[in-house]
Amino acid sequence: MIARRIALIATLVLALPAVAQSQARTYSVKKDASSLTYKLKHKLHEVVGKAPPSDGKARLMPNGTLQVAVRANVKDFDSGNANRDAHMMETTDAAKFPIIDFKGVATGVKPPTSFPAKVPVKVKGQLTFHGVKKTVEIPMTVLFKSEKEAVAEGSFDISLDAYNVNRPSLLMVKVDDVLVLEPKLVFEVEGT
Repeated sequence: MIARRIALIATLVLALPAVAQSQARTYSVKKDASSLTYKLKHKLHEVVGKAPPSDGKARLMPNGTLQVAVRANVKDFDSGNANRDAHMMETTDAAKFPIIDFKGVATGVKPPTSFPAKVPVKVKGQLTFHGVKKTVEIPMTVLFKSEKEAVAEGSFDISLDAYNVNRPSLLMVKVDDVLVLEPKLVFEVEGT
């Protein structure tokens, strides 16, 4: 009887790591360590603006499905030039459309068994910007620093015209239609 109880307890203890891995893991974005960067080109110069995300979550399911949701406030983007930033807020109608929002999913994401480790991921989802929602695919690299922390970085292009943004101009020459977005998101497991 005692031997059977010890065997049962030993089985439960050995099964705990497998149970822990079979459960979904939820991450929150570390706002102060994360950034969303945009790059715009004009014939005379390049504009780079950066903002922290206002909110962000990721959930890694046991079947390898990764769900991601990240938001940023348009007013938080800073290019280092207050006049330019005010003009960008005007052209993107920040008062009417104050949020940039992304929700996406990747499949086949397997967390590593040793750390640190890089995992390539393609996140497909919906980007809402300037009141327009479009499907995007973002190639990213996720650096799992530990079981509790991961850094996701990527780069993708969007068309300002496709999002109905009246492109800003300088000396009567509009900026290029392509806007490059570069997320760098630091996630940590909730409850740590």
